[in-house]
Amino acid sequence: MGASEVKVGAFALGGAVVLAGIITFMGAFSFGKKGYELRINYPQVSGLMPGHVVRYAGVQVGTVKKLNVSPDKVEVITEIDDNIKIPQGAVFTIAADGIMGEKYVHIVPPTKPGQGFISEGSTLKGTPGGGMDEFFANSGDLVTRLEHIATAFENVFGDKEVQESMKNGFKNMQGITENMNTFTKVMAEVAVANQQDITQMIHQINELTQRMNGTASHIESIMKGVDNNGETGRNAAAIVKHMADTTQRMENIVKMLESVAQDPVTQESLKQTLVNVKETSAKANQLMGALTDAKISADAGYTAKGGDWRGNLGVTIRPNEKNFLYMGGYDIGEDNKFDFIMGRKMGNAAVSMGAMQGDFGVGLSYDFGKDFRLYSQLYDFDDTKVRVGGELRLTDTFSLYGETMDVRGTKRDTYMGVRTYF
Repeated sequence: MGASEVKVGAFALGGAVVLAGIITFMGAFSFGKKGYELRINYPQVSGLMPGHVVRYAGVQVGTVKKLNVSPDKVEVITEIDDNIKIPQGAVFTIAADGIMGEKYVHIVPPTKPGQGFISEGSTLKGTPGGGMDEFFANSGDLVTRLEHIATAFENVFGDKEVQESMKNGFKNMQGITENMNTFTKVMAEVAVANQQDITQMIHQINELTQRMNGTASHIESIMKGVDNNGETGRNAAAIVKHMADTTQRMENIVKMLESVAQDPVTQESLKQTLVNVKETSAKANQLMGALTDAKISADAGYTAKGGDWRGNLGVTIRPNEKNFLYMGGYDIGEDNKFDFIMGRKMGNAAVSMGAMQGDFGVGLSYDFGKDFRLYSQLYDFDDTKVRVGGELRLTDTFSLYGETMDVRGTKRDTYMGVRTYF
């Protein structure tokens, strides 16, 4: 090896040593603070790992640096960007990008800001994530309980004697209205043959139409009666049709009697009678369109978190193919909240709005075929709540459902239950 080659090798080696020294020297100094540390304690972290991101109101503001596992908690050490200040009252939870997506620390802004900011190096208490993880974790022995609930519903509404009694009751009502129809025909014949009794007859008609008006209002209040495979709706529609026909005949009779009645008291009774007849006819015509499509739903759900049972009952009325109206009680016997929701179908999707658990809200649902429905509700805009759920239809009258209450809030009770239609 020549002297020149030795010099070149020595120069290259010396340059490498100098470069390594510069790198080491530069690494000993920090040219700007990367961020500050926050420690968050969780009972469990649902798959969170070092390197996962930290988001505040959906914006990335830091990363997870380390996890320290203890017998009663998991300490998550995060590094927050130096230019980000987290307000006091923020909620530290764990979320995921989609059902199977990567976990991340989700910081929810406080509902009442203006209380200052969390100081660097603070140790905070986190809230574990809910959603689908909690939904499946709590499903253990719940399926067995749901089977008992389903059996109870079948024992009550599947009993042949109960079904037959309900059917006979509506048939008897139909017979009563047919007798009333016959009675009005007889009245017309008697009125023509016995005009001297016009005054007394008109007073009787007036009392009868007032009772019919009350009957129509009563039928309107019990539209949510139990339906036996649509038979109840058909019987009720037939009853109302007879009532509509009867009131039309009565109106014709009253008009004929009015032409021959001279007594002022009689004339006033005739006017009142016509008003009652028209109101009864309007209510009967309205009921004919609504009763045939009325459907009652009842469900019972259970949450393993807190061991809470919840029962709901409601009726859905469809005046036409696209529009619907739902009225019902939510958490009956406990919170006793009221639902009054109007909606419209648009293909497989449906939008709705109205009183949801006693607060104004809007809803959206989508049917994946005829067996599965995904739905959500956004309500109580003063403290915005989001409800998400799904329903799996096993038969035309029986479904399984699961829903997470108030996805956005800190209390995320997840219910599983059964829902029956009749």
